[in-house]
Amino acid sequence: MLPEWAVTTSLLGAWLALLGLAVVLARLAQRLQALHQVVANTVETERERARLGQPVPPLALAGPASDQLILGVPPAAPAVVLALSQRCPPCATFWERVETLAASLAERGMLLVLAVPESDAPAGAARVPHLVGEAALAALGLSSFPSLAFVDERGHLRGRGVVRAVEEIPEIVDLLRQTAVVTEERR
Repeated sequence: MLPEWAVTTSLLGAWLALLGLAVVLARLAQRLQALHQVVANTVETERERARLGQPVPPLALAGPASDQLILGVPPAAPAVVLALSQRCPPCATFWERVETLAASLAERGMLLVLAVPESDAPAGAARVPHLVGEAALAALGLSSFPSLAFVDERGHLRGRGVVRAVEEIPEIVDLLRQTAVVTEERR
């Protein structure tokens, strides 16, 4: 028969080994979860890239001359779709400058379209064509505010992303427009 201290030491060693194994398994689970997130993000990014250059589903616009405007149906003017929300604090500065931005884009031959999740847009925005509802935002892949999507004259989605300031929009749109031209030349 083994002495009592040997049994206690053996049990203590077994518990420490079991605890060490549990710590190793927990860290392994954390790393696997992080790896899974990286793979999921990569797959989502690839899906998003695949949607660029694809036709936008026809989306009827509300607002001025809305009976004539269907986004995604060629031939149409290139459109900048600006996603804003009343519940988004950073969107406040965009709401204040919607009409000025629409005029600036019109000078460049582009149409500004607002995409809003809720139907209550500020008064100044009523004079700008708009899409209303989560389905319209999802069709364009717009899930955060403020963000924009660029649809070319053929009705194809050419780019989208989050916007930090109103002043960035013309520059971003010019860049997306140039990229669309280069892409078309390659085809």
